[in-house]
Amino acid sequence: MPKASQALTSGLLLKQLRSDVYKVSPKKRDMNALERLMALVVQGPDGSYAAAEKAVSALKAHFTHWNEVRVSRAFEVADALSSRRIGNAPERGLAAQEYLRRVFGLQNHLELDWLYDASSERRDVLLDAIEMAPPHAGPVLDLDAMEEGDKVPVSTDLKRFLSRVGALAPSPGGKQVRTFMGNAFKEKSLFPSYVAFQVQAAQICESKHPHCRHCPVLNSCPYGKRNLGNPTYGIALEEMGMAGKTKTARN
Repeated sequence: MPKASQALTSGLLLKQLRSDVYKVSPKKRDMNALERLMALVVQGPDGSYAAAEKAVSALKAHFTHWNEVRVSRAFEVADALSSRRIGNAPERGLAAQEYLRRVFGLQNHLELDWLYDASSERRDVLLDAIEMAPPHAGPVLDLDAMEEGDKVPVSTDLKRFLSRVGALAPSPGGKQVRTFMGNAFKEKSLFPSYVAFQVQAAQICESKHPHCRHCPVLNSCPYGKRNLGNPTYGIALEEMGMAGKTKTARN
């Protein structure tokens, strides 16, 4: 375990990883898996989940069923969104229709509730196949699939990331990871906190080819410093506006 004077807290890491994109709320009771994933697709990699969810709700209220949305003309879908004052109606309508067409093309129907009984790996296969889901879709679906009383998923990616950044000792166990992240997983912060950590761990801190030069926590990461070496480490910090801002925190 890193010394107390050098160990990073979950709060400090979250501060560096925080993004409005990760502000995803828990799935509503009347929202099925097809609709949940549609909202994430419409949100995209840099949009608002709240606005995307509103767009999905507007389409659901206007059309009889989702297959009707799939086969309708683009202007009809856009008009349905515009009538509910949904911004970027044409773009969001096209994204929703293309998503539905891809799901139907993959399995010849639009039922996706099997996602909640599938493994993370099988969910990822679908996300890769539709080629429209943002990076945070997988972590969101993983949380959605948890049953009451389940513990937050701990992936190999998370273990590797927290070890590399110096927050935990090498090869930490699931209990150590959950204990470290406990402060971040409180009530409404569960989804955005977990998603932020998991996206960082899987998309940036890859096992064999980590993207250290584009890492938002590079100035806190001893592994990144060693991996890049001088002067590349210093150049990377300058490019991301982190020069002179190395961060550590006490537990």
